[in-house]
Amino acid sequence: MSIEETLDQVEETIADPTSVEEYYSRLRLLVESMELDALKSNKGNKAAGIRLRKGLRHLKSYSGDFVKFTLQK
Repeated sequence: MSIEETLDQVEETIADPTSVEEYYSRLRLLVESMELDALKSNKGNKAAGIRLRKGLRHLKSYSGDFVKFTLQK
């Protein structure tokens, strides 16, 4: 599954997670979706590197939202 497909899938699910478990499962899904691009990028595939960096930027943003959510509880 590509990063774009995973991002779409995550965004199509519940708009705002209501528990730490939901946030964590989405975060884990994002990380798992980047594995293939990380491996391809390591072998020199430049397009995979671009996709990987895009996924990492989204992961950083989502991680910040996760931290804010945990501080609210």
